[in-house]
Amino acid sequence: MSKGLLTAFKRLDRLLGNRRQLFELGLLLLIMGVAFTIRVLPMRWGVTLSEFDPWVQYKEAMYIIERGWSGFSEFFTWHDTESWYPWGRDMGRTAFPGIPFAMAFIYLLLKSVGLSPDPLELASILPVVYSLAGVALMYFLGRQVAGSATGLAAALFIAVSNSNISRNHLGWFDDESLSIPLMLLGFTAYLAALKEGRTVRGVVAYSLLAGGAMGAMAASWGAHKFPLALIPFFAVIASLLGKYSTRLLIATSTAFSTYTLIAMSVPKLGPSYIFETTLFSGFIGVGILLIFEIANRYIPPQSRRLFIGGLFVAAAIFFSAAVLLGVLGVPGLKFLSVALPQLRDALPIVISVAENQVPTWSIIFSDLGIFLIMAPFGVYLFLRRGGLPSLFIVIYTILSVYFASSMVRLSLIAAPAVALAAGYAFTYLFSQLGAIMSSVRAVRRRGQTIPLGYSFITPAILILLLGYSLLPAAYGGLNLRGEVSISPVDQGYQPVTLVTGSFPTRSVLADWMRALEWMKANLPPDAVVMSWWDYGYWITVVGGHKTLVDNGTLNSTQIGEVAYAFMSPPATAVEVLRRHDVTHVVIFVTHQFVSQGGQTFGRLLGFGDEGKWIWMLRIANQVGYKFVESEYLDSNFQPTQKFWDSTLMGQLIPYKPQQTQFGLGHFYNPSNLENFRLVYASSPPYNSLAYVYVYEVVYPQL
Repeated sequence: MSKGLLTAFKRLDRLLGNRRQLFELGLLLLIMGVAFTIRVLPMRWGVTLSEFDPWVQYKEAMYIIERGWSGFSEFFTWHDTESWYPWGRDMGRTAFPGIPFAMAFIYLLLKSVGLSPDPLELASILPVVYSLAGVALMYFLGRQVAGSATGLAAALFIAVSNSNISRNHLGWFDDESLSIPLMLLGFTAYLAALKEGRTVRGVVAYSLLAGGAMGAMAASWGAHKFPLALIPFFAVIASLLGKYSTRLLIATSTAFSTYTLIAMSVPKLGPSYIFETTLFSGFIGVGILLIFEIANRYIPPQSRRLFIGGLFVAAAIFFSAAVLLGVLGVPGLKFLSVALPQLRDALPIVISVAENQVPTWSIIFSDLGIFLIMAPFGVYLFLRRGGLPSLFIVIYTILSVYFASSMVRLSLIAAPAVALAAGYAFTYLFSQLGAIMSSVRAVRRRGQTIPLGYSFITPAILILLLGYSLLPAAYGGLNLRGEVSISPVDQGYQPVTLVTGSFPTRSVLADWMRALEWMKANLPPDAVVMSWWDYGYWITVVGGHKTLVDNGTLNSTQIGEVAYAFMSPPATAVEVLRRHDVTHVVIFVTHQFVSQGGQTFGRLLGFGDEGKWIWMLRIANQVGYKFVESEYLDSNFQPTQKFWDSTLMGQLIPYKPQQTQFGLGHFYNPSNLENFRLVYASSPPYNSLAYVYVYEVVYPQL
């Protein structure tokens, strides 16, 4: 016992005796501290979940926790009757289990050792914990590719990345918070498996770790297709560039088979998932690697190029034929539209969500920050450096930045690549400066002088730009058009959506919280609530009542029915609601009222249903109803009088248009509807910016 303890102390002494490692560890812990501080800034407004999807993840985790360890198996037979009324939802077959399973496992493990954390607080803090793991893994990935200095720079850059912060801050209990660290672990382990001199046993071990991490990511995140397809795609490109080795075949085939088996075991994906194009392309990739292996072993050098080229063309023809004949399923339009953004116009349900739209340059710059400027130079340096890890990062960076420029939410996948490329460029410039200064000192010792000239200019500019990009807008930091800040502090220092009443502000607007509490306490247990799908999770999970549609957007036909009801005249809408047993209708309206110098002016702001109704019209058209958009929307993109007079939504919005000396305004003038009785308003007129209205449906006698 004492001998083992002495050995442990000796190892610790050797570790601490290595000052370089100790210094790197200290810097990494400091960077993780910065990441933690930024991501817990929303705690100022309380601890709860952010946005919408985290609430259903929390609901799924609580289902398991309430049943104990058996809940993990019962989850896959769970039919939820509170959502998508009257059909309900098979949660085990329509939801990714990764996030709720991870939380339930952690909670039950803590409970088994006598600790009982509050589940909501645990769900809120876990994304921050996952983000710290992501920062550490970013360091190891950077060190694997280009050394410790690059790893530390990449860790710092991902710690202050707006895109990364937006998806793993306090309360963001959703897929991406866990999936990005798992993706980084998978990439790091895969590149470790490719390291020169690695034994076969080591290659297999690291590849299994990579496959396990990527498989867990596939069980957690719908956007897993790109990371899974990237590994075999990279292996094929590397082989075509003359970098094939048996080690590449073993690592790729082991990782691919591992994460494919895990993905197939997820009920939402199922065994048939192997016939989906993006995953099946991995089989083609491994097959091409086998062709290279056979060529290297059995084909004479003078015939290898012809042999490989012929079989490569045959594989491409086979793959294309399988897709055209329908043997392989193509990804849905939502995923295809990432590569071909013009396809998104055919999907109003998808494009109605801001994060699914094509980003503007200001959004891209805000998400990826000043590091986007340094990334191209980093890509060039990686190309010049050569080697498999460098090639992997180059391919990852180019593809992910392209996809991020196609869809707002995909900047999250590009953020690690940009951080790594920028980190390498950053450390290279400073290493060059260090080399120049060392040579200057050596020359000065010989009594000569060499002017440093412009050697300091580029690093100094980078430091100034980086420092300025971190500065909050309130202290003079960059704020594009007064709307988009590039400061990570501004990104982190925001209350969660429920606290702000789903309104873009840093103030507490308790309207949605009050409305949900009122619904939970006052609506009858069998109430069925119709709202636009944005608020479905809130009404079901927090408000405790059945809804027709929610943020899962599982049934576009039912969403179209809700859209049709809102866009129809009240008499028609009542019959649609009767078919679905709807008892109450909820709408959300944002309105600003200003009184100054004896003058008053009010206007709808467009953040609520008064701005979303156009998507209701388009989605209703998508499922087969016929609305002429120009009859409801004028050339100035304002709703016409027909919208206000002839649609249920126009009638339910209590603020009606009225011309004033300031232009078109909107004033409180609720309609007197025979079949819809207002039973709750979250705030009196003109007393808030966000209003939730609950109407009871009064059906006419048949």
